[in-house]
Amino acid sequence: MHNTPIPDPVTVTVLVENTTDGALRCEHGLSLLVEWRGRRILLDAGQTDAFLENADALGISLTGLDACVLSHGHYDHAGGFEALLRRDPVAQVYAQKSAFEPYLSGSGGRVHDIGIPPAVAEQRERFLPVENTTEILPGVYLVPHSTANLAQLGAKNKLYRQANGELLPDDFSHEQSLVLDTALGLVLFNSCSHGGAANILREARAALGKPVYAYIGGLHLKGKKAGRESCALSRTEMDDLCGAFLRENVRHIYTGHCTGAPGLELLRQGLGERVHTLTTGLRFVV
Repeated sequence: MHNTPIPDPVTVTVLVENTTDGALRCEHGLSLLVEWRGRRILLDAGQTDAFLENADALGISLTGLDACVLSHGHYDHAGGFEALLRRDPVAQVYAQKSAFEPYLSGSGGRVHDIGIPPAVAEQRERFLPVENTTEILPGVYLVPHSTANLAQLGAKNKLYRQANGELLPDDFSHEQSLVLDTALGLVLFNSCSHGGAANILREARAALGKPVYAYIGGLHLKGKKAGRESCALSRTEMDDLCGAFLRENVRHIYTGHCTGAPGLELLRQGLGERVHTLTTGLRFVV
């Protein structure tokens, strides 16, 4: 029996993630190399140079990339760009125009900075500001949030932005999805899904007029209860999330980073073999 070729394949290499099953470095962060139609796109750079060291170990060159994208203005996705921009003096990074504003978290009982590190902010001129849905390469789009009242999610998750010296719930206006318009449907990358995966699925369909075939990235499900890792959503909320993926008929969900083991297990219970786990060094084809 001959294997049927995958039309319009998207190849993804996980350069860094929270976990590793080999000699590669891991950290709390995410960096993905996306290859499609002869183009190479870097989505995020983790928090240190670990992604770059791992790419070297895998024999992957990160110079001469066709595009670099920052998913949102948090240190664990932006910090590694300091090393990349030093290595490649002509590289530029697409980011939402509000990505460099101060962002904070109240997790752990204290409010602390989680924004873009100063060493990266010093190279702000290397970042290309994006505001609306933007096609950065043929068939490659950046889609910001269009859902109203996302600040309610920011307040619930103790995530904040600072404006005029005032601490406000984060409305995630600095977060964007990277979306490829493939022959099978939309392949959507959203590194943390702070704005809610169900909302993000609707936003992509509304922006590009097609269903999402694959969803790749963290789902922000990691929580803590009684000192142990737990799922941040209730069982009813998890059922609603799984229902959103099923209604949109998303065939593949590759997730990790901020999803957490308890959330991942509940996803598998609701979605079965559609769910796959991201880990450092993983290379897969959608």
